[in-house]
Amino acid sequence: MFKPLRFLPLAGSLLFGLTAAAQCPTGQSQVQISILTDNYGDETTWTLTGPGGAPVYGSGGPYGNNQTYTPTVCVPNGPVIVFTIFDAYGDGICCQYGNGNYTVTVNGNQVASGGNFTTQEQAFFISSTPVANDLACMSIDMAGVVAQGNQTIAGSLRNFGTAAVNNFTLNYSIDNGPAVAQPVTATIAPGATYSYSHGTPWNATVGSHTVKVWASNLNGGADGNTLNDETEVTVNVATQSVQRKALMEQFTSSTCGPCASLETSWGTPVLAPQYPNHVGYNIAAIKYHMNWPSPGNDPSYNPDGVTRRTLYGVSGIPYRIMDGTPFSSTAASFLTAAQARPAFVNVETSYVVAGSTITVTTVVTPYANYPGTHRLFMAVVEDRYDYPASTTNQDVFKYVMRKMLPNGGGILLSNLTAGVSQTFTESYTFQSGAPAQGNYNLWTDINSTTVVSFVQNMTTKEVLNAGFAPVGPVGVEENSLVRGINIYPNPSNGNFFVEYELPAGLTAELEVVDLLGARVAQVSASTGNGFNRETIDLSGVADGIYMVNIVAGGERVSRRVVITR
Repeated sequence: MFKPLRFLPLAGSLLFGLTAAAQCPTGQSQVQISILTDNYGDETTWTLTGPGGAPVYGSGGPYGNNQTYTPTVCVPNGPVIVFTIFDAYGDGICCQYGNGNYTVTVNGNQVASGGNFTTQEQAFFISSTPVANDLACMSIDMAGVVAQGNQTIAGSLRNFGTAAVNNFTLNYSIDNGPAVAQPVTATIAPGATYSYSHGTPWNATVGSHTVKVWASNLNGGADGNTLNDETEVTVNVATQSVQRKALMEQFTSSTCGPCASLETSWGTPVLAPQYPNHVGYNIAAIKYHMNWPSPGNDPSYNPDGVTRRTLYGVSGIPYRIMDGTPFSSTAASFLTAAQARPAFVNVETSYVVAGSTITVTTVVTPYANYPGTHRLFMAVVEDRYDYPASTTNQDVFKYVMRKMLPNGGGILLSNLTAGVSQTFTESYTFQSGAPAQGNYNLWTDINSTTVVSFVQNMTTKEVLNAGFAPVGPVGVEENSLVRGINIYPNPSNGNFFVEYELPAGLTAELEVVDLLGARVAQVSASTGNGFNRETIDLSGVADGIYMVNIVAGGERVSRRVVITR
């Protein structure tokens, strides 16, 4: 979440006359940055760039604790300059852990100050003498990869002039071709930002294209500063799209009261009916358990979860992320929209189980060229387990990451090129029982897990697509009706619970049979939507291995339970 910067009440705020400082070449001006760090200066960094992060004029940090730093940078006069300050932990540099602060001045004129922010904060300015008409294109809000066909050209403009802009012509071009022009009537005050959407869509064709946007004919005249008029982006148009498996990641804990409340208000009534990690549905879910808040004794906390938490800079839980972007919505429509977005990378995941060893193979096939660094992550997720020792009112936990293959850092992919597949195989041998902080043991067994794989851009954190494969007993086919069956405790002394998920209005028949097929217990139940739990009493049967079968709507799923006393 970005917080607005505090600007000094200068005339026009960011609009002032400047001359180049003596230590900068002609045509450039000096930017002076002053940073007083907090108690954790190693979390603080900054950049001075153009819009969108390029070009880079300067950067700095991480720093020492409670120290003052005064770097200077020369920047060109005319283009838009963006100052961004980052805090890796997500709590700014003031005021919980020290009274840090920063200021930014251009040739002695202060343009920004702050310190109390979250993950990052930005300021925009130009270093040249202001003119009356100066409308800069700040962004083109298009994904790096899009589908063929009509695409809307949209983004933002900012008025760096001293006069309001009341009308202008909005233009775009493709691959430096003819301008597609549209007259716009709108009032943009000095220092204000305007969101544009061009009325003529671009008919995108397969391949890589340069999209350029600019404004002209401001108030019937010319733009007085031509050095910030245009912005361009490279857009790759995919050969085809595939169904998206939207990835919901959540940071949580068995000691977190707000996490338990979120499970009650959102997890059970909103997320569960989407059947995460289930064949025939399009939501993938992974939950990473942390060792905080106090008493910080969650047994599912492990190093792979720490790696993911560090990647995102998570400092508080519950914390939810959809396809690499944090979100706070609790609406079912948000999940529906996430699944509806087209994907242009196919993630195909399969597995082989031998005893307690799982071998996972994932094939990644892109349908467009993707720039940047990408990694493949493969997570073994425990579908559900019960933990009565939780310090909150939540004792059932779902979609919990137990191991990432080979680890939380994932696997570096080669350049993603349209039509070129990459295949990866990793194995891990699990132990069932005795999960504890720092280990990867399962609460249940390998048959109660799901493999979730996903491809992520390591710079933007965008998840390109996910895939999953529920793990089940050999010879038993998972179906689209009965989901997430869990038996516990297993092994059992004869009394155990069976948990499962079914749509409302069905009658479920549960039976327990021995290895010769003889029925030893039977339960008939009408199901509610989502989570169901049945109590089974086998205290009168002999020790051994039994099969628990659930039949509903003409479909069947089976799980094994071990009775031992």
